[in-house]
Amino acid sequence: MNIELHQEQSTGILIFNRQDSSANIFDKAVLTELDERLDEIARDKSIQNLIITSSKPTIFIAGADIKSLFSAPPSEMNDLISLGQSVFNKLALLRITTVAAIHGACVGGGYELALACDYRVASDASCTRIGLPETQLGILPAWGGSTRLPALIGLSKALPLILGGKILKAKAALRKGMIDGVCPHENLLDYAHSFTVYPKREEPIHMLEHNPFSVAYIRKKATHDLLDKTRGHYPALLAATKVACDGVRESLLDSLNNEREAIIKLTSGPEAKQLINLFFLTERSKKLKPNKAEARATNKTAVIGSGVMGSGIAYWLSTRKKDVLLKDVNEEALAKGMGTIQNLYGGSVKRHILSKTEATAGLDRITATTKPVSLKDREIIIEAATENLELKKKIFATLDEQSSASTILATNTSALPIHELSKVISHPERLVGIHFFNPVPRMKLVEVVQTDSTSDETLATAVKFVQSIGKLPVVVKDSPGFLVNRILLPYLVRAGEMFTDGAEPTLIDQAMLDFGMPMGPLRLLDEVGLDVSLHVAKTLAAAFPDRMAVPYILQEMIDKGMLGKKSGKGFYVYGKGHSEPNRDAIALRPNNRTPRDVQYQLTLLMSKEAAMCLDEGIASCAEDIDFAMVMGTGYAPFRGGPLRHADTCNLLDRSFY
Repeated sequence: MNIELHQEQSTGILIFNRQDSSANIFDKAVLTELDERLDEIARDKSIQNLIITSSKPTIFIAGADIKSLFSAPPSEMNDLISLGQSVFNKLALLRITTVAAIHGACVGGGYELALACDYRVASDASCTRIGLPETQLGILPAWGGSTRLPALIGLSKALPLILGGKILKAKAALRKGMIDGVCPHENLLDYAHSFTVYPKREEPIHMLEHNPFSVAYIRKKATHDLLDKTRGHYPALLAATKVACDGVRESLLDSLNNEREAIIKLTSGPEAKQLINLFFLTERSKKLKPNKAEARATNKTAVIGSGVMGSGIAYWLSTRKKDVLLKDVNEEALAKGMGTIQNLYGGSVKRHILSKTEATAGLDRITATTKPVSLKDREIIIEAATENLELKKKIFATLDEQSSASTILATNTSALPIHELSKVISHPERLVGIHFFNPVPRMKLVEVVQTDSTSDETLATAVKFVQSIGKLPVVVKDSPGFLVNRILLPYLVRAGEMFTDGAEPTLIDQAMLDFGMPMGPLRLLDEVGLDVSLHVAKTLAAAFPDRMAVPYILQEMIDKGMLGKKSGKGFYVYGKGHSEPNRDAIALRPNNRTPRDVQYQLTLLMSKEAAMCLDEGIASCAEDIDFAMVMGTGYAPFRGGPLRHADTCNLLDRSFY
């Protein structure tokens, strides 16, 4: 039994509790059981109202069983979608008042069930998240979500939530009108009971925005914005726009039929297959255990260096309730770093990611100092100083003396050989790379870099630590550039060479935007900083001289103060809210030739380097490489990664990898 039915006086309590699972999810068996429970409730005249809740500690209902959904042939998919729509319709048509009492994750099919209720209330717990993430998987809400949410809150409010696949905290969901009330978890059932005295909910009438002219305008603008942003690469977004816009002018059954037809078509497409595969790889990363060793606790942390990366790491750790000691040798640098952290917290409060109370508590978890202090109580120390190997060696020699023998010593270097640091510490088995990507708050991927000396316990603890702060670990071997930067560098170098040879920066960048990258390679160089990029390029060029070189124009631009966005000019000149190609940089190049096949050349380089990394065992499998490139660089998700793309398009001879 997955659903329990209890009765308290005239109120039925339907409790989801999937057996032998930490999560409640929908599959055919659960939907069939829910259908039977609803028939039982409809027959029982003593039940005058209904509350639906969950017994799981952090999950209401986490949506559909994705594996069974995507492994089903079209006929079974059709039956499953039809069954879900039928059951949720039965819930919506009950003669009694229904209330969803939400605590924990209420996403996808879980929220579609809640939408079929008359009222929705939620706990204010941090684990409570509400939304429809289906478009992130290359599909659309098809158990009524694309129809009922616009009917509830209006098309103009619902469409961004559906297209963005946004998952909101309870209070944010309340502001959007997605739920009707929020309360402390311990009061949730009593609060839900208070809504049962209300009559069944009448569907709101959105006269102003659901007239034909308004709907046509909303649809046209949404479609234009989507094509501009995605280049048409994500068909689920266009399909969801059509279904939602058509639905406000059609009957419920016609709109549900549109949902069903759209999702069946989308699931057979390549984009959904790649995005679903990435979903499974993400779940795999969240649960990754690199070996059988037991991971140790890592609640007391230290970050060495308060620059852009150090302050970003300290901020993120403190948001995840880690005790952070932020250390620098320079008072001015430390003050600047703390200012960055305060700005990050201020932005989080402004965007309703954190409350003022949560932000204050987070700041209180950070202790900043320039003084020599004992680090023996720290369970993990992350060095985030300047990319200079000799400087890092001095830092690690000091850390070795100041920390305990069990403290994990981690470096955030993006390209330097980590094994060189093991020479200056007494217990090299506790050394590991924990490479965050910039900007730390936004980038989910973290490379956990294993040296030949790293112990199983250190590796297991580092992976668990990354997971505990809400990031996605991928384990890679210590090698120049590790995984992501090594694959990315030939792509960036070739883009720089194309610019040197005469290609306009906009031509190069637009080609890769059309491919599906979130940012063109030259603009990415500007964002990272040409000085930082040059340092990484020199490191990798020294390691792989046969196929990697440093475009000479980078040094020329740096010598003239063109460091990228941070200096106001690089390949582009940056003004307030706009940018344009930098004519001073263009004047430095000797040639004026337009390259052919920009997209092909640049993607081929990434696929070749990815294949070499696989062949050398830098990562354990092709899936890790593709996952790291999508999560670490934004490599077009709908293409699956450089190796999957190579397979799909036959870019490489299979014997190559």
